Amino acid sequence: MLERVFGSWVVRGLSTGAVSSVIDHAVGLGLAVAGVPTRGAATGGKVAGAVFSYVAHRRFTFTDHRQSLKASGLKYTVTAVVITAFHGQVAVWLRDGAGLPYLAAAVLADALVVTPSWLLALRYVIFPAAKPGNDEAGSIVPTPPGT
Repeated sequence: MLERVFGSWVVRGLSTGAVSSVIDHAVGLGLAVAGVPTRGAATGGKVAGAVFSYVAHRRFTFTDHRQSLKASGLKYTVTAVVITAFHGQVAVWLRDGAGLPYLAAAVLADALVVTPSWLLALRYVIFPAAKPGNDEAGSIVPTPPGT
């Protein structure tokens, strides 16, 4: 039972996301303390976390995908830019508009924007599970006899 739970892409994805968040918030907080405006600090943190996230999700979380580095990388980049833009705006509203401290605003923006949309986008858009007999990287995968 434990193997099934810990073998789940959701658990691996959330674990990878947690490490990505630590990197994200450490960098973002460091930038905010250094005097970088909120949007820049939030974006800088997201970029640092996203670089780690892509590599970790590709190698650890979604091992059943068959996409080339180029295909998944392009989808990842576009999705990350869109989600980061929304995250940055929500962080600005929460920090500059509602007066929350940077870290509280960034974590709340993560909970509201990033966590729900990102995990679903990773599984179903960026790293979809390969269909049997379909290799999106371009090589031919023979279909087993009798299928």
